[in-house]
Amino acid sequence: MPSISEINDLEPAPAHATVGNASFSKHDDLLDKLISAYPSSSTAPPASGVGPSAPGKKEVTYEDFQRVLDSTPLFMRETPKEGETSDVLEALRTLVFEGEGDEIATNCKNHGNELHSQKSFSEAIKAYTSGLDAHPSDQSLRISLLNNRAACHLLLKNYRSVLQDTGVVIALYAGAGAGEPSQKLPTDKALVKAMFRAAQSLVALERWKEASDVVERGKECAGQVKGEDEKPWIKLADDITKGIRRDNDRAERIRKEKLDKLALRKAVDARGLIVVDTSSPPDNPHPLHFDPDSLPNLNADAEAGYIAPSPEPPLIFPVFLLYPSYGQSDFITHFHENTSFEDQLNVMFPSASNPQVPYADWDTKREYNVSNLVVYVETAEKRLLKVGKELTLREILRKAKRDAKGDVKKDGVVLRDGLMSFVVLVKGAQEKAWIEDFKAKRDANK
Repeated sequence: MPSISEINDLEPAPAHATVGNASFSKHDDLLDKLISAYPSSSTAPPASGVGPSAPGKKEVTYEDFQRVLDSTPLFMRETPKEGETSDVLEALRTLVFEGEGDEIATNCKNHGNELHSQKSFSEAIKAYTSGLDAHPSDQSLRISLLNNRAACHLLLKNYRSVLQDTGVVIALYAGAGAGEPSQKLPTDKALVKAMFRAAQSLVALERWKEASDVVERGKECAGQVKGEDEKPWIKLADDITKGIRRDNDRAERIRKEKLDKLALRKAVDARGLIVVDTSSPPDNPHPLHFDPDSLPNLNADAEAGYIAPSPEPPLIFPVFLLYPSYGQSDFITHFHENTSFEDQLNVMFPSASNPQVPYADWDTKREYNVSNLVVYVETAEKRLLKVGKELTLREILRKAKRDAKGDVKKDGVVLRDGLMSFVVLVKGAQEKAWIEDFKAKRDANK
């Protein structure tokens, strides 16, 4: 039994469906054309062997012979490609449209079936459409043309066109065809095929609710038709279940991301940070996030769904440390806000407690020792704050926070595109020179 997705009724034309008034004499004409493509026998050379001889017989290669066959519809291996023409094939095509409505429709259907077998699905659709345009009076013929066209649209992934054709078929079976009302048609294989193709298209379009309804009704119809297999319907139902679960998981993931983003924003605001988002943020594979080890079990109640954390759990920031005197920088991907700058600097530069840490390659003067360093941060309102190395990052952010009051604007450390920056200097002359330069530039821009 052909599978449910195969083309419908790929049978040869009935005996009464001749191609116009074409007869077997047409095949004789084709053979004449084939024979005439070859030269006649050459004239034999003079018996004396003297003088110019007549031209020899033209040699016909296998490629020449194959080209003649490929240009003859009876022997064609495939239909002409887009832009290619065949006079003989075009002449035969015009004969398809000779006759009465049902005869033309039958000829078009058989022609479409041939094109389908050659995988020329777009051309097959045109043939089936021509058959429908002939307005056949035979309802089963019309249904066959619609089903076959839907099959080609399905192969080309024209899912909405499939739904249009199968929708007409289902309406015809329900007695709701266009024009005058008609009686319902008995359930048969053609209806089951139409419903299955409709369900396939709805699944491809991820219209799960409609697909589920069609599958349920289609299984019921298939059970009424002898020889119909329910396994394809069961697989479709399984695809729908998986699709719904996948969509639900995606929706929950999007909801969780939105809640987390909102929770992070609240946590940032609570710390007094001034958020600046530019139009071209840098690629940051380590974005700001809550410390996962400090988060409570927010999914204890599975039925309640995901609940975002409060602003209180500690945050982990990506932080730049800038060394302007040398034009260098370091990027700390995971700066836990409950750790201090001293904790961070001790693993980067030598100190009394950690003398084995080497000096940076660019520190040619060997000045960058933890005890010899100071840290500064610039706020959104251009305040320059000296940071105590022993303070945690969270304490520093809290001290830098300034609420708006009267003419005084809200201020705090800048979080630019999710990143914070701090300046690290050597105490003394380097520190003093940089501060004077910073103030001069700031005052010049007022």
